[in-house]
Amino acid sequence: MPEPRPAAAGNGPTRPPLFAQLKPVRGIGLTGGAVSLLAYGLVIRAQAHGDLATVAALRETGILIAAPIATLLFRERFGRLRLTAGAAVLAGIVVLELAHP
Repeated sequence: MPEPRPAAAGNGPTRPPLFAQLKPVRGIGLTGGAVSLLAYGLVIRAQAHGDLATVAALRETGILIAAPIATLLFRERFGRLRLTAGAAVLAGIVVLELAHP
């Protein structure tokens, strides 16, 4: 019975292990995770102590801010569909705020 070869044997250069590949961007990843956890905690606190409709409306504005950023920084298309979706989100925010006494 032949001895099994490593998966990368004979297939060209091998890549370093995953953690070695992630080492140059480890700080960015940890910072992003910490900021995400902080943002989640702030939302939970706001929902616990504030008006839920207002907090929900403010959370949805992030989508409206992200669309232009994606268009400007990442060269994503800002077509009719994205414009319609943004208008729907904006209309939902208005309805939430107007329904609230």
